[in-house]
Amino acid sequence: MPQNGSWTLGLIDSAWFGTEYEGRRGREEAKRIGFESLDLFVGFDPGKLSKAERQAYIDENLSTGLPVVSLVCTCLGLSDFNPAIRGYHIERAKNVVDLAADMPTTRNLCFVPGEYMFQKKLIPAKGEWDAVVDATRQVGAHAATRKRELAIELLPFEFSFINSLDTMERFLDEVGLANVKATIDISHFWLMRIPPVEVAKRLKGRVAHVHMSDCDGTNHGDMPPGRGNTPFADYLAAIRETGFVGAASIELEFPPDPRGMAAWVAEAHGAALQLLKDAHVHTR
Repeated sequence: MPQNGSWTLGLIDSAWFGTEYEGRRGREEAKRIGFESLDLFVGFDPGKLSKAERQAYIDENLSTGLPVVSLVCTCLGLSDFNPAIRGYHIERAKNVVDLAADMPTTRNLCFVPGEYMFQKKLIPAKGEWDAVVDATRQVGAHAATRKRELAIELLPFEFSFINSLDTMERFLDEVGLANVKATIDISHFWLMRIPPVEVAKRLKGRVAHVHMSDCDGTNHGDMPPGRGNTPFADYLAAIRETGFVGAASIELEFPPDPRGMAAWVAEAHGAALQLLKDAHVHTR
């Protein structure tokens, strides 16, 4: 875990999904490359696991010795107008919180609330917003009892609930819990042209997690740093000014050749590590 102001460089395990490195082999490869922590994408409901299955999942993901610092929890049904669907998504998110609490090194859930339904043309937008705020407050309160944070991710899409610095601030303010903070996905902030100076000023003390990937400035990319034009140095300096100390986790999607994911991951590690060192946030 981070010490003395030094960040760790992590990898979100979804980089390996659909490749020969999915599972234990990918975790071993991440450690060999030099990653210092892992994030786990949780695409299932931990509440459906038996006690033995749950422990096996935890043991397997910790087996390489890399600490797991974040679980990624996409919750796209928090505003669903069907109470049964909305209730399930809230309950599942709480189950992911409990799974995180069973892993001693986790700090947060990267919490992705999703988008407005029907492009705001059918259901009143305020009702959807209020439903997501309420649901997040419920999950956040549960996370507080388990000594974990929610790290709300901004998505760079027109109908996302949180897609600007204004909506991020408003959301955090309305949820109103000290353990509900922001995930700064640097390329997402760049796609929405959020000025780094505003990040430093408006999210001071409110950042729980960082994602690193690159883009072309127009399209969502999730490429290794250096493949696009994201101004990482400016954003990393701004994030440092917020007081954040934690993990910056690489998020990757599809390489030009699916068989080349290991090389794609290794390239991302080298480029990101140099960026963190240049920003004086990785001092190991």
